[in-house]
Amino acid sequence: MTPTSPDGVAQRDAKPIVEISTPITGSNDNRLELAETLAGQQLRFDHARATTPPRHDDMTPYRLEITQTASFDALQPHGRTFGDEATEHTDSSPCPAQCPSGITVTSVFEAYPGVSAARTYTRISADAPFIVEAISSCNLTLPMDANDCDTEHATILWADSAWAVENDWHAAPLRDTTLRDRSFAINPGISSSVFARRSTSTWSTGTSQPDGVLELARLDRKPVCSVMWQIEHNGAWTWEIGENFPGLRVAAFGPEYRDHQWWTTVDPEHPFETVPVSFAIAAGDWQQANAEMTFQRRALRRAKAIELGRSNEFTHMQHTVVYNDYMNTLFGDPRLDKELPLIDGAAKVGADVFCIDAGWYDSTDGGWWNMVGEWQASDNRFGDMGLAGLAETIRVRGMGLGLWLEPEVVGIGSPLASSLPDEAFFMRHGVRVSDSGRYLLDFRSPAARDHVTRTVDRLIDEFGVVFFKFDYNTIPGVGTELNASSAGEGLLDHCRAYLDWLDDLRRRHPDVMIENCASGAMRADYAQLSRLDMQSTSDQCDPLVYAAIAAGAGLTILPEQQGNWGYAQQEMDDETAILTLAAGILGRLYLSGFLDRMDDNRLALVRDAIALHRTVLQSQQSLVPWWPAGLPDFNGDWLVAGLRPAANSNDDGYLTVWRRSGDASCSFALPDHVGLEQVFPNPDAPEHAPSAKPWSFTRGDDGMVTLTAGTTDVPSARIFRITR
Repeated sequence: MTPTSPDGVAQRDAKPIVEISTPITGSNDNRLELAETLAGQQLRFDHARATTPPRHDDMTPYRLEITQTASFDALQPHGRTFGDEATEHTDSSPCPAQCPSGITVTSVFEAYPGVSAARTYTRISADAPFIVEAISSCNLTLPMDANDCDTEHATILWADSAWAVENDWHAAPLRDTTLRDRSFAINPGISSSVFARRSTSTWSTGTSQPDGVLELARLDRKPVCSVMWQIEHNGAWTWEIGENFPGLRVAAFGPEYRDHQWWTTVDPEHPFETVPVSFAIAAGDWQQANAEMTFQRRALRRAKAIELGRSNEFTHMQHTVVYNDYMNTLFGDPRLDKELPLIDGAAKVGADVFCIDAGWYDSTDGGWWNMVGEWQASDNRFGDMGLAGLAETIRVRGMGLGLWLEPEVVGIGSPLASSLPDEAFFMRHGVRVSDSGRYLLDFRSPAARDHVTRTVDRLIDEFGVVFFKFDYNTIPGVGTELNASSAGEGLLDHCRAYLDWLDDLRRRHPDVMIENCASGAMRADYAQLSRLDMQSTSDQCDPLVYAAIAAGAGLTILPEQQGNWGYAQQEMDDETAILTLAAGILGRLYLSGFLDRMDDNRLALVRDAIALHRTVLQSQQSLVPWWPAGLPDFNGDWLVAGLRPAANSNDDGYLTVWRRSGDASCSFALPDHVGLEQVFPNPDAPEHAPSAKPWSFTRGDDGMVTLTAGTTDVPSARIFRITR
């Protein structure tokens, strides 16, 4: 991008870098609740401070802090005077009329050395009680003028999400969304149209992704620059794109009053800090911005591992292959006679961890949902050897034990529900919050945290657990009113307390690997993923749909954290078995399936997938997601997604191509100096999938390559190495 300079092109009508909504100020436009706020416009620069990390320290960020202030006088509602406020003042209410100063707001920007993305958040303090109903973590005016761009040629990328259909990414001209052309010349003033996405409660990725991309172009529609953002919070959030003539803004918030019933009081003893947001601005198209965000996510993970004192363990866990008995296999009904053959099969294909999923604690043959909470091993599922004996069998076969755990809930039928006090649970209207037969633990409560800490410590000590699958299938709604000014404030404080608990757990057990799960990927945010090792990308049981989920996951989840299920079965035809295994090889291959029922050829196919996966893992940290055929269409016939080398990297790239239906061929652009070499299924071992016919590859004079599937009778997939 063009370097900045003091005499460079400045953006006209730039917006404040912080927006603040309060009950006494609001906005200057009654159609815009989160933008054009009076408090934001009254902030004035006070000072700035920059710090530089020590030399040779690439995990301490550069930091820029911009501090602004606003007097309480300036924050008075239009037409009101000190006398108006003074007559209404009580000892417990805000007192702008009697207070000589006001609020102080600091915007913090952090950037890791060698990474061009930035992380930002906002701190606010006040000299007297001051109620805040919304405060932006990031309010970014885009560099439209400096890049000679306009709204007419901007493209927005966003993702819808729902259970079993996660990461459904879309792209559209901004003018085809709610930001329609309103003719600013005839109708001057800021537009009240916004393109917004939000999440409520604690499924932070349950309906939409906290990420988005804006691609800016000129008249020729060739992308000039792109900006990507992600809200790093395990609770409620909002982001929106707004327009003012002649520019665009991106505003990102954690919880706020309008959508999440959040508000808080800031005073001298109680400052407030927003949830963090990362953003990247890059020359070129949306894939360049996503590459920069990929580097940012890796930096966040490495920095957190260093902070928690587990750098060596963090590196080791990047190469672990996990088998889990749930997906398309036992579905939460583990029993000794079922587990022993699966353990033998997982050992034969070379898995590192064998995870026993839901049900290992159920002694009632069906109460595994509303009886959870005590997390004691079942006394009737694992015969005389018990869970401890089964764990020892797993270790003897060369694997570590993994267990499924849903630590944040207690079933309404569990004895623990009556032994823990009310303050250990989410409370509203004076009663415990219950959802789907479960109570939600409030991690602000020492009793709740102590219970979960004892549980995890006991399972590690008693059974030698080296891997946990932390699930989260029940959400607490808007929040808790207990010990909080607002239900939304209670939820935010709980979410932060849970992250603190995770940090403590990782410090004390640095060598235990943890997967993040929430009914698949309903909580796949980087508040948690900066701390945890792997993210299951879905609960989707259909490999054809899973292909679409895996193809789009690289926009929201690091490849090395994408737990894409590979649940090949003996009864599948060769092409279907290849297709389901292919979903995980370039991410984190999350194995399942009845391996014990497989013949030698099918077992060998699984081994081939794992062998290639381990090869990919060796260089994965230097690769970035790549879509040479463009943004994947969730309902498309063909899906193309891969990993390409980052700049100055000599590592190989890879490409996964799925044909689900439709035409026999697919074409996309590929640089002239590279080619494709099939690596899965292994062309040197055709007997491992004898029915899988070869695909053909041709290159045209127009820079396009064409792949033609070997058959159109059934869906199929192939993985290619990018050759130079």
